[in-house]
Amino acid sequence: MRRATIVVLSLVLVFLIAQSALSEGMQNRIGLSVRGGAGKHFMADKDVFGLGPFGSAEVKFGVHKKLMVGLIGTYGVNMKKDGETWYLEADSADIQKNYLIDLAFWYYFSPEGKWDPYVNLGVGMYSWHVKDEARENVMVSFGKFDTFRLRDHEATILFGLGLEYHVDEYFSLGFGGKFHYLTKALSYLGEKEMDGSKLTEENYLGLADGLGEFFAGVTLYYPAERDSDKDGVPDKDDRCPDTPFGCLVDANGCPIDSDGDGVCDGLDKCPDTPRGCKVDINGCPSDTDGDGVCDGLDKCPDTPTGIRVDAKGCPPDSDGDGVPDYLDKCPDTPRGCKVDEDGCPIDSDGDGVCDGVDRCPDTPAGIPVDASGCPDIERIQVQLEDVNFRVLSYTLTPEATKILDQVYTTLTTYSMLKAEIQGHCDSTGTDAINDPLSENRARAAKDYLVKKGLDPDRLVTKGYGRRVPTATNQTAEGRKKNRRVEFRIIK
Repeated sequence: MRRATIVVLSLVLVFLIAQSALSEGMQNRIGLSVRGGAGKHFMADKDVFGLGPFGSAEVKFGVHKKLMVGLIGTYGVNMKKDGETWYLEADSADIQKNYLIDLAFWYYFSPEGKWDPYVNLGVGMYSWHVKDEARENVMVSFGKFDTFRLRDHEATILFGLGLEYHVDEYFSLGFGGKFHYLTKALSYLGEKEMDGSKLTEENYLGLADGLGEFFAGVTLYYPAERDSDKDGVPDKDDRCPDTPFGCLVDANGCPIDSDGDGVCDGLDKCPDTPRGCKVDINGCPSDTDGDGVCDGLDKCPDTPTGIRVDAKGCPPDSDGDGVPDYLDKCPDTPRGCKVDEDGCPIDSDGDGVCDGVDRCPDTPAGIPVDASGCPDIERIQVQLEDVNFRVLSYTLTPEATKILDQVYTTLTTYSMLKAEIQGHCDSTGTDAINDPLSENRARAAKDYLVKKGLDPDRLVTKGYGRRVPTATNQTAEGRKKNRRVEFRIIK
């Protein structure tokens, strides 16, 4: 029972050390070792054999910067001590030959330093047999017991300590010791019986429970091609040495990302994501508003749940006013109109033409406008009386200034209007006299209005002489009406 418990605990210890190291990473190096020294059996009822020469060879592979795993092959011999006997007719020259093969782990404490202590653990098989001085197999017989060859094999557990001195990256010197615990598992000597009892230590065989080795040796290290990110491309050829584990890579060791979403193939659970979509850590599209159009392509990422959307993720806007139909209280707004938050047209000057379409957004209230929102000159009802003058005069009379005051009031009210001031004469005199006289009459009217504060750019003057009479020139009353200034509204 004691042996079984020790075996189980040792195997569990080896497994845990291997798992904890492997979880931290791997370092690929190959080590080839040759060691020589001496070996001795311990923990036996009878100390039959003495110290003898032992040698071993190791091959190991680095699976972590501090851990290597590999095989150890050991051969050694022990000479039987003089005077010691473990069976009848013993030969003092008998030799015990020992063979061991171990699957082992090496845990290094300072692999980057010159001096590097380590712990060695493993499990294996131990085989031995005894030869006499003639190099013949030794046979054993005890009374009624059947004669049999003196040999055995059994499972072992390895414990070791050592120290290596790294001369350089490729070569080290070392020494240490190993202890093989001999479990008796798989042994067939212990199954032989004599008079109903097993042939064991009590039957004078003196079988040992332990085998110790003391050694020194050399190790050659070969740094195999490293693949730090485990993508199958050696570091020396890997242009992307930090590729996440599990990613599919190209010949240069760089991640393949077929749908260009930033999550590599191999880790991408949604490898056909449309270009431009935002994705989660699994490479699947995110859709914040749940409208079926992924974030990144969704131009309206805050659409309420249940609202129908177009291919861009936006709700329909039939009249194109920027307010979606489900919020638009005026869904038939003309194109180009500025609207309020309810989607209804804004008309700042109240002329019936919405802002955005209205080319004259400051038209005074009550002024008739055309389709562009500007005053409709033909529909504005403005009555401007004629201003009359004395014969051959362009001086304004008191009656004329009263009429001009009314003109000033009208043009001030309709600030968008312009007027042409037309000067006229009667038929008295020649054109050489009447043309400049009619121009002066028009200028006199303009100067009066400008002095009152009217913008001169809104007034244009022109003299027509006697060419446009408004009454007959055959009577004094008719000629008086023709000596005038008229106002015509212009655009």
